[in-house]
Amino acid sequence: MPRFALLAVLTALLAVVTAGTATAHGSGLASEPHLPRVLGLDPPVPGLVVRVVEGGARLALVNDTAATVEVVPVADRGEEPVVPPGGSAHWADPRVATSPSGGPVAWTIPLSVDGEPVALRGETIWPPAPATAGWWGLTAALAVGAALLGARAVRRRWAELAVAGLGLLAVAAHLVHVLGSAGVPVDLPYWPTVFGTAGIGIGAWAAAVAGAALTVAGTRWGTLLTGIGGTVLALLTVSDTDSFADAVLPYAWDPTLDRIATAGTVGLGVGLLLTGFAALRAMTPDTLPDQAVPEEAR
Repeated sequence: MPRFALLAVLTALLAVVTAGTATAHGSGLASEPHLPRVLGLDPPVPGLVVRVVEGGARLALVNDTAATVEVVPVADRGEEPVVPPGGSAHWADPRVATSPSGGPVAWTIPLSVDGEPVALRGETIWPPAPATAGWWGLTAALAVGAALLGARAVRRRWAELAVAGLGLLAVAAHLVHVLGSAGVPVDLPYWPTVFGTAGIGIGAWAAAVAGAALTVAGTRWGTLLTGIGGTVLALLTVSDTDSFADAVLPYAWDPTLDRIATAGTVGLGVGLLLTGFAALRAMTPDTLPDQAVPEEAR
């Protein structure tokens, strides 16, 4: 197949993937520079617990009292919960204020406990931001390293095998990102959320694994397939690089681990994108078989 035809197929595939990235993060959670936190109830109510969940996106209320607890609704909204004894609820409340950079801002949400008014008091703070330049530097270094290795993979067997390993490493990084992200929603089953968060990334995992297997078997399509898998993973994850600048991540584990996984997925994926084009160039001739090459051009 001529190079331009292969390139057209690859471009069409990436266009489809890019169109799907907007729905790849179905939970709707995103990193933020600020974090709300609950300070307490006024007056205190034994057995009533309210906390921040999902990286500050929602509040969780657990009612272990003998009374019904109502979150007093915002005017014309009516979405706040009424929680019976022994029940629990989660909700996003617009009264949880965001703060300007540099200082906390207080907020209050009125509750009704067995008809008695109770104030839920909290504040929103700005935790220290991560070292943004360092995380982007790591991503760029991984991209350059993978691309340089990929350029040699079309001529050196050891580099070809190393690229296959990088593809598997990109899959592992994306898997860590997905597994930790899926653990954030408090009212969704974990494994369906994992598959929903991964989305078409599952196909990219399969492509990278198949590419590695074909590379080990000595098939020339292996490096190209690895490049396609890495490219898709980078496209699916690049929107999450906001975590390089934001302090608060919707991630169930250590946020540093998520930033490492994001840098690895995006950086290696970009390098594998360039590797895929190098493999494509090596696999396809510059001229069609029936085209004559002038003697002086040889």
